[in-house]
Amino acid sequence: MRRKRIRLVSFVLAAFAALAIWGIAGNARAARLTREQSAADARALRQVTEYLGELEVTLRKASLTGSAGLLNSLSSELQTEALGAKTGLAALSAGEETLTNTNKFLSQVGNFTAALAKKAERGEALGSEDRQNLDVLQGCASALRTRYAYMAELLDAGYLRFEELKQTLWELDDSGESAVGFSSLSVEAEENMDALPTLIYDGPFSDHIFTKESSLLNAAPALTETEAKAIAAKALGVGQAYLITEPDTGGRLARYRFSSADAVISVTKNGGYVLSVLSDRAAGEERLSQKQAEAKAEEYLESLGYRDMAPTYAFTEEGVCCFNFAATLGEWTLYPDLVKVGVSLTDGSLISMDASDYLMNHTERDAPGNIVSLAEAAAALSPLLTVKRTGLALIPTAGGSETFAYEFLCATPENTDVLVYVDAVTGREADILLLVYADGGTLTK
Repeated sequence: MRRKRIRLVSFVLAAFAALAIWGIAGNARAARLTREQSAADARALRQVTEYLGELEVTLRKASLTGSAGLLNSLSSELQTEALGAKTGLAALSAGEETLTNTNKFLSQVGNFTAALAKKAERGEALGSEDRQNLDVLQGCASALRTRYAYMAELLDAGYLRFEELKQTLWELDDSGESAVGFSSLSVEAEENMDALPTLIYDGPFSDHIFTKESSLLNAAPALTETEAKAIAAKALGVGQAYLITEPDTGGRLARYRFSSADAVISVTKNGGYVLSVLSDRAAGEERLSQKQAEAKAEEYLESLGYRDMAPTYAFTEEGVCCFNFAATLGEWTLYPDLVKVGVSLTDGSLISMDASDYLMNHTERDAPGNIVSLAEAAAALSPLLTVKRTGLALIPTAGGSETFAYEFLCATPENTDVLVYVDAVTGREADILLLVYADGGTLTK
């Protein structure tokens, strides 16, 4: 009997131990699932925020364009951006009621601009009410993006739990701040906070690399590693003995990579062009002006064989001034052929250099002989814009081709600046960029 009691006690203890272990394992699984869900929620919230930011910028461009073709292109972008935001919202609201008003707003944005594009194609000019409606849509996108960005920051910092976040989303949606019906497009968001735009820090078309092979490099002779090392040593101003050969990191432009005590340099396997330089020298006190740094950058490009280049944009950050230089063809600025150079404002030393755009796109070109007049090109601009400066430029297109265009720097009614490009051959509006003047320089979006 005593043995049975002992066995019973042992069985009960074992059962409790198993339950305890199962409970601990279950808690661990639950904690892991909670962490994974939190990470997924944070990603979805960031996705919504990013797409709302892009939506805001595209709506601004749509309100300033003067052509049906560009408006049609922008409406396609808006539909893509709205779909991206919707996808993020669907992930956030999984298993919950739909954010009806917010989704309604996102659906209406693309449809409305598409309707405006068709109107313009019929030869009907966009009226002041159309542009006002676009401004209202932009304001709603701005208000939504600001709030979603703030919630993402709180979630990342741990100040907001996801259940609280969902409650906030429903309250925002129900408040009507995101509801934009076309019967009441004059409705504005409750608060007009300053937008915090996602910016491209390198000027117009800086990150555009066509998905094609480099005709420049394909036509150039192949180099040995020893020959490339000599070019790298000369570019860095060190002896070849101080360079170490590094593994090739891949990429569409075949290159040799070398490192010195404080820099990494890449040289193309065909042609022996310096593709990139990256130094780990820290910038200190700013002693040089931007103009002096620009002169240093031009010297570096000349020494590396990049000639007939003109500075287009500059931005200063943490003691380094980064310049965009574009190739030129007479009066034409060739934006696809960009080289980026970073110069220390402490001593003028080279901090970074990237010629991938130039090497991918540079080729022999002939400027068009029969182009529309400046007055004819200006006629394609929106009547809301005031021209401040004009120029001639070659710009890349979304389809992978290039367009010779008039470049117009214009002021908007709100005293902000935009760049508008009008096809020099057809006289049709080709592209538009918004300019933002920051402490470090000029930014575009």
